[in-house]
Amino acid sequence: MYYTIKGLVLNSKIHGEYDKLITIYSYEWGKIQAVAPSAKKIAAKLSAATEPLTESEFMVFNNNFSRPKITGARILKNNTTIKTDFKRNIYALYAAEIGDKFAPFNLANTVKYDLILRIWEILAVCMSPKRALTAFILRFLKQSGYSFADYLKNNNAFVDRDVEKTIKTLSSCSGNNVDLINIAKDDKIWTYVEIYLTNYICRPAVSIFLTKISDM
Repeated sequence: MYYTIKGLVLNSKIHGEYDKLITIYSYEWGKIQAVAPSAKKIAAKLSAATEPLTESEFMVFNNNFSRPKITGARILKNNTTIKTDFKRNIYALYAAEIGDKFAPFNLANTVKYDLILRIWEILAVCMSPKRALTAFILRFLKQSGYSFADYLKNNNAFVDRDVEKTIKTLSSCSGNNVDLINIAKDDKIWTYVEIYLTNYICRPAVSIFLTKISDM
């Protein structure tokens, strides 16, 4: 059976000599993995549409007995601005990895889809990309049933009161308002969020790059 789906490419890996195995957060099916035949070839038609941080419309063949196979694709949003900015690209990849780690396979969630798409859009234009990423993580965790604000409240965790208040604010902050919040402890809040993340998953692979660019 052939299907047309809309999806966000979270990551891609080499699969065989020329193929890609890509992880897509699709609007219709939730997170899936699909094979993109010959997509590793330089001039391949599927190459650009299957790059991480891209929103594309995919034609997918799925027979329910093997991995879905992408037979065609059309780019909906290329997100060139974040792909060509090293620092913002790393933040966007971090967001994609959070989306991958906290999304089960084959369970559609349009709210999560919109959160991932929106953070990529916000990272392209905001003045405080690290704060925007922190707000995204907190909102995504909340949608996944791991609310950090609730954890602090229910477990009487000892943190600075201002930090706790800010975490609560960021957990419900829209992307449009992230630059308007007056926060003096961005790095401290980021550290708390990363520590909380390690209770559930290993740090995302791009963490090392975030550490290197934090002083830039």
